[in-house]
Amino acid sequence: MLHESDPVHCDAACIGIRQAEMADIPTLLAIEERSFPTDRMTRRNFRYAIRQAKGVVLVAYHQVPNVQGPPLACGPTAYGVVGFHAGTPFARLTSFAVAPGDRGQGIGRRLLTALEQAAADHGCHGMRLEVRADNAAAIALYTAAGYRRFAEYADYYEDGMAALRLEKPLISNG
Repeated sequence: MLHESDPVHCDAACIGIRQAEMADIPTLLAIEERSFPTDRMTRRNFRYAIRQAKGVVLVAYHQVPNVQGPPLACGPTAYGVVGFHAGTPFARLTSFAVAPGDRGQGIGRRLLTALEQAAADHGCHGMRLEVRADNAAAIALYTAAGYRRFAEYADYYEDGMAALRLEKPLISNG
């Protein structure tokens, strides 16, 4: 995956995208805690997704320019978890978050694109997800990325909030 140094607008730094590692889990849990009041992924969920699940966990991180060599990598600032399931042509985005201080800089869009590409490379024909009906920022991100609503789950989240079901067709480069 060639995502390591594609620049995006984020305070003149670059964003890299890579596979999540076990050492990332404390940072991913911190992003999760600051992003979601309920229905959070746990340490165990992240460990399983990174080690054993049929899917991919990608993280976005800032790269700081280094005049003496390659850019220096900072810890993850966003993550996405996508599952691949036998018997369906759809990948499923099960969790996605950008650290609150890094939102609005294009990081989420960049990471979402990388996750979609990973799903397409795996042979998936589309991506599906659920998003809280009151999460206007996430809905705007997904809509701008080409997702469309196809269903709604009432009382989906722990606090009774409904979930919108969104999907997007994917195009394979292979």
